[in-house]
Amino acid sequence: MKAILFSIGTRGDIEPFLAIAQLLNDKKWDVLCVFPEQFRETVESMGLSFKGFNREFLELMDGKDAKMFMGGQGSIFKRFGILVRMSRAGIKLSKEIIDLQHRIQLEENADRVIYHPKCNYALVWGMSNPGKTIMVSPIPFMAHPIDHLTALGNNYGKLLNRLSFWVTNTMKAIVLKSVSRQYRKDYKGIKITVSSIKKAMLEKEKTFYTISPSLFPRPDNWPEQARVVGYYERDKTVNWRPNEDLIKFLERHEKIVFITFGSMSNSSPSEKTRIIVDVLKKHNIPAVINTSWGGLVEMSERCENILFVNNIPYDWVFSKMYAIVHHGGSGTIHTALKYACPSLVVPHILDQFYWSKTISGMHLGPEGISIKNLDENIFERRLLDLMNNPSYKNNATIINEKLKTENDITRLYDIIIN
Repeated sequence: MKAILFSIGTRGDIEPFLAIAQLLNDKKWDVLCVFPEQFRETVESMGLSFKGFNREFLELMDGKDAKMFMGGQGSIFKRFGILVRMSRAGIKLSKEIIDLQHRIQLEENADRVIYHPKCNYALVWGMSNPGKTIMVSPIPFMAHPIDHLTALGNNYGKLLNRLSFWVTNTMKAIVLKSVSRQYRKDYKGIKITVSSIKKAMLEKEKTFYTISPSLFPRPDNWPEQARVVGYYERDKTVNWRPNEDLIKFLERHEKIVFITFGSMSNSSPSEKTRIIVDVLKKHNIPAVINTSWGGLVEMSERCENILFVNNIPYDWVFSKMYAIVHHGGSGTIHTALKYACPSLVVPHILDQFYWSKTISGMHLGPEGISIKNLDENIFERRLLDLMNNPSYKNNATIINEKLKTENDITRLYDIIIN
């Protein structure tokens, strides 16, 4: 059996696919991962085949314009100008991505094509190869209508929420019809229209939302093939060992907070780091700060209660933390709860604001702070609440027990192959 996995984006977009790739590889499938070129080393270290999308896509997201946009810097007109420039560059890259995806789908003739919503051109291939495609999304509001959320994760009432899904799904279908026109000779025998694409997307396509049903219960109005399957992640500690500084820091301190912005960047990482460090020093709170992709930076001065690290496996370090301060990506949200850690979310973009509201609404942490509004006074109040309010830890422990029953690997494999 052969599977192709298509995903594009930051690590949070890739990790669910790596977990599925590892599962299929363990079942002796021939697995090909098609991700941004930046993930080649990760995939090949797992013993899997890899083909790369142009690395310029992620470089665009990590550039100066993207940092200003995500950080909410400048006037609304300036940010709109940034969005226009990024969109123009993105359109060119998207054409290259779709062309590569089309060629791989034809050449490989896989038994399953498993794809991220950002790679939804696979839906058209699935229309001509029924039962062979699966959309996998780490975000709940990517296709199927939700009465209490819009397609961007807000809530404006059932009518407007449903209308938002109708509009976004119609726009997706129009784009897919347009881009597939150049390949229509390869799709003989099927009618590719806006309505047929929407029907396939919402009524026929098998869709996995890789999120916890404890955090997002599956809506009753969804079709049978749309499932909330729980959160899955691969073992990232196989070839990783902690250094001596980290081991000694963990031995010296208790009730440590881990701070990371993951793959998110912003326009003033030194300023944001300084705000965080000053509060930690003031209250002598021990912290491990992960600089990762540059949203936070290592400070020159040394402090006994703060350790800076880079790209540390979350599933190793979270088990040793009391709480997590992070950007609110779906993967980080779930991994924190997997180890019963409450969260303070500092959302940057899109679904991270939804996860921030979910965490505070379920009393798994304080109200979040957007990266744009991060200042010392607000951060100080929220961090002290995170560390000193025992109800957050108690509630995270309860959710932790529920998560243990949700990610059944055997059940996931069964619904992939059946």
